[in-house]
Amino acid sequence: MKNKGFVQVFTVLLIIVCIYQLSFTIRTKQVEKKAQAESIRTGRPLRDIIDSLGPEKVYNLGVANYTFQQCKERELNLGLDLQGGMNVTLEVSVPDIMKALAENSQDTKFVKAMANAEALNTGEKDFIDLFEDEYEKLSPNNGLSTIFMRKELNGVLEYSSPNKAFYKYLREETSKSVDRAFQIISTRIDKFGVTQPNIQHLDRGRIMVELPGVDDPSRIRKILQSSAKLEFWNTYPNHEGYKFLEEANKQVVNYHKLINADTLEVSKDDNLAGIIPDSSDKSLGSLGTNDSLGKDTAQKTPEQTAKENPLLFKVIPNISEDRTKWQESAPVGYVLAKDRKLIDSFLNYQVVKEALPGDVKFRWSFKTSDKEGKYYQLYALKASKDDKPALEGDVVTEARISMQPNGEIKVSMTMNKEGAIDWKRITTKAAVTNEAVAIVLDDQVYSAPGVQSVIPDGRSEISGGFTQLEAEDLANILKAGKLPAPAKIVEESVVGPTLGKDARNAGFISLIVGFLCVVSIMIVYYGRAGWYAVIALIANLFFIIGVLSGYGAALTLPGMAGLVLTIGMAVDANVLVFERIKEEIREGKGIKAGVKNGYLAAYSSIIDANITTLIAGFILMAFGTGPVAGFAIILVIGILSSLYTAIFLSRLFIDRDLDKGRDLTFETNFSKSMFKDPSINFVGHRKKFYIASSAVILIGLVSMFTRGISTGVDFKGGWSFIVQMNKEVSSQDVKNALNKSINANNEVKSYGTNNQFKITTAYMIDSKDDKISEQVQGEVVKSLSDFKVKNTDIISSSKVGPTVAEDIKKDAVWSVILSMIGMFIYIVIRFRKWTFGLGATIALAHDVLMVFAMFSIFRGILPFPLDLDQAFIAAILTILGYSINDTVVVFDRVREFLSIHKHEKDTPHVINDAINQTLSRTLMTSFTTLIVILILFLFGGEGLKGFTFALLIGIGVGTYSSICIATPIVLEFVKKKSQ
Repeated sequence: MKNKGFVQVFTVLLIIVCIYQLSFTIRTKQVEKKAQAESIRTGRPLRDIIDSLGPEKVYNLGVANYTFQQCKERELNLGLDLQGGMNVTLEVSVPDIMKALAENSQDTKFVKAMANAEALNTGEKDFIDLFEDEYEKLSPNNGLSTIFMRKELNGVLEYSSPNKAFYKYLREETSKSVDRAFQIISTRIDKFGVTQPNIQHLDRGRIMVELPGVDDPSRIRKILQSSAKLEFWNTYPNHEGYKFLEEANKQVVNYHKLINADTLEVSKDDNLAGIIPDSSDKSLGSLGTNDSLGKDTAQKTPEQTAKENPLLFKVIPNISEDRTKWQESAPVGYVLAKDRKLIDSFLNYQVVKEALPGDVKFRWSFKTSDKEGKYYQLYALKASKDDKPALEGDVVTEARISMQPNGEIKVSMTMNKEGAIDWKRITTKAAVTNEAVAIVLDDQVYSAPGVQSVIPDGRSEISGGFTQLEAEDLANILKAGKLPAPAKIVEESVVGPTLGKDARNAGFISLIVGFLCVVSIMIVYYGRAGWYAVIALIANLFFIIGVLSGYGAALTLPGMAGLVLTIGMAVDANVLVFERIKEEIREGKGIKAGVKNGYLAAYSSIIDANITTLIAGFILMAFGTGPVAGFAIILVIGILSSLYTAIFLSRLFIDRDLDKGRDLTFETNFSKSMFKDPSINFVGHRKKFYIASSAVILIGLVSMFTRGISTGVDFKGGWSFIVQMNKEVSSQDVKNALNKSINANNEVKSYGTNNQFKITTAYMIDSKDDKISEQVQGEVVKSLSDFKVKNTDIISSSKVGPTVAEDIKKDAVWSVILSMIGMFIYIVIRFRKWTFGLGATIALAHDVLMVFAMFSIFRGILPFPLDLDQAFIAAILTILGYSINDTVVVFDRVREFLSIHKHEKDTPHVINDAINQTLSRTLMTSFTTLIVILILFLFGGEGLKGFTFALLIGIGVGTYSSICIATPIVLEFVKKKSQ
């Protein structure tokens, strides 16, 4: 093998990179184990301990020292289906944004166009495009200026601007509203107290949120769907705010003495220097003599100081570095992220609330103030009458970036008439007292600019050394008052921790058993060469996990299925090479020549077969979502990794044996006589195969048209619940109970063997109510009250809205069509004959129809759901990739034989010989893959039953079609062309 040194160096580097990536997972598990031990020892909640570790340095690699949060971001993530949690897809309401921008105009044409667009909105087309089509029917080219134009838009739009300009404006504002919703939801996630939350921008104005380990879905739904609350608050000067903290500290100390509280734990980042100024002195003078702790602070241990000043000890005051004066900025002080909950708990003591003035409200900055992400700013806000802010945010009519001549970036803000009057009053007072006005969204301070002078007309400019991105974010936030753009949940999934643990265990067992089976097969069949294939397989698994960790993707249940499937498919390239080497040796070539020629001859088949499978994998990555996308990622990584390990890594060991003159075998006594010179007349029996396949497909079509096909919630929309029953009942009993109180399309199916049932219903799926999830679940529980079912017996739930279901269904159809087109084009280009491409495409269509037929025929007969859903489509695309893989290998040999025997007139005989020549490889790879899928089917858990059943049928049928359908069809076209 050429470039042997490069392969060795690259392999070593790849191993080092994978070890580096996986080391973060190992380190986080070690830290979490210590945190668990501390939780048991101290009684402190584990989640609080883990949250506090975020900014702590826990992993020193010499060149870099990583915090716990950075390690968590780099560790191998588990999907929610393997650890439990909540997955939510929210959609920003574009119609609501447009109505707000139009200030709820009652213009008859606008109202009618909006109503028509909403009626046509199925999710297939952008809503503004629908509105444009409808409005242009009523008022072509103009009319929108009277609805949307206002003086704040001068310079952006004009009253004479055509409708096209306003459609563009609406799209821009909608996009900004989605960005704003994304930003707001990102900050709200901190309230959930979960580790490794994930939030992603999707298309069509949607946002996906993943929250591992949540235990209160109702609270999360409420927080995520609530409208943004923008407010303007007066602030106390920082030295006055600190005075309130001193009083609070005094009350906390007295209360702790009363209840005999323990001493606080001391951190190296606490206010160890005792910088606790005398807040009565605004200029501070010399802090060395004005410390509130007294002159003997230096003589006290940190533990003593912490006990005497439990609150102030955790606050670093906002003073100058030389400790001579308070800073001019509004924050009272800085607090470690891990101590925010502690400070909040102190400030919520009843004795503290009673001691402080009623108008004092302490609030945190919305993000950390330092590069390392360790410190939050604490502000003291001043409430107006009735405990309210100085001004509500809905008075803001426009906010945009303003670039100054000197290059400084500012944010300009405009208010309506009523807001401008109040703003003049507020800024008049603030300018005299030199106070700041805080911009607060959802009780978090985004900015607190000082007021330089009175602002009489509601037009303000906010400066603060902003970057372009920071200014854009602030301008966007300021629009949250007028355009709150509440996001509604259109899809959700809740997986209980027990179900997640069961799925994780089932996937792990499948992985181990599948691996051991493939190892045994390769060693028993190929001897010493089989051992090298096993080493390549182990390396392959290691590389897949390492790359997956570095890629940042989560390992889901379908992803584990992909890992198990990769084990079966990974040996495919080795089998191709080994079988080709055996052929070369049988023809009388020496072992070295046989190995060299075997690898060279197998390269084209290996590359062709894997590229076609990659086409399916990439399309699945593009169209799949959630766990299915996780499966696609592992499939693609697995294919690329197995190509490298099979072609190069196993070759290193084989060449080493050859160089050292060791005895190298590619077969054993058991396999020596297997598949030796087969001479089955596949081509001669092709019409029998056509008839058999047509009969099965015809029966399936009849079944589909008469009995139908069961579609999952993914495709039809609705609710799905997995319920654990407390006593033996039948699915019909459960369905009858549901039908009594829920008048909808209810389905009940047995789910596993532990008296669990999967309930699907379309009950109130179109409702826009924020609490609809709780209402529907409550109705399901109520209807099953005779079976003693409680809310805690629902171990998993999911919701798919109608528009999302329509999108999923459309994407599924396109993914299958594009996969088949892509494979057809590649085959035609690679083999330079359209007959090969057409034969392969017909065989693929045959495989898809056969799987559909089997799903329809066996629906209701087999004891597990056979639903068409996203997982089914993932199985179909995998089957297409695998089937074309087999077909390409056969086609490659057919092409080779036709080239060698180009003067042979008996074309069917030549093709038949080519099929027989590849039979051992075809059956061996199919056998190893089917074995691991069967193991996955048996041990992989109930959630994978339908998915693995489709794969079992599809892989078997794909092997059959590559031999008995695809190649004979090529012959049919060749004969027609000859005639």
